[in-house]
Amino acid sequence: MRIPKLLILLAVVTALAGCTGQGEDPVPEAVWEPDDALQRAQAALKDDHTSAQRVRFGSPHVGSGMNEKLETSGDKPYRLDLVCDSTDVRKVTVSLTREAAKKEADVTCVGTARKVPLRINFPAGPPVTITVAPAPGDDPTGLIVWELKTLNPTNVQGCADEIVGC
Repeated sequence: MRIPKLLILLAVVTALAGCTGQGEDPVPEAVWEPDDALQRAQAALKDDHTSAQRVRFGSPHVGSGMNEKLETSGDKPYRLDLVCDSTDVRKVTVSLTREAAKKEADVTCVGTARKVPLRINFPAGPPVTITVAPAPGDDPTGLIVWELKTLNPTNVQGCADEIVGC
């Protein structure tokens, strides 16, 4: 069976026109909404496995960054849980400082899939300062959502003092 050259040429032109997307409506990008981002972050920070009690929390804008001095006295260990949600900022670097000790960790911000929180344990003691540099750019969208919790000492998982190191 022989296919006329005109039909072959017509098939090639039709295939190429389909590849350029002509005549198709563009798919709109998902719009980042602060309320949706806060709900995603709060779901990620939810902790059903421990008897953690929230002491303090916040949700600064990624464009503002973060600089918090947290009092961590008492007899129970603490844990910082932190999530970032943004379409403009790929990651933020979180710094925790206590006296001469310092820990830095990167937190991924992009993506709408289930967020994995940064969790950092440390014992009660002198204040801890948490900083995140303001994200560069012209008013980037995004939130840094964090909670400081006290834990039952038996529920501390992993290193008990991740600022100093184990």
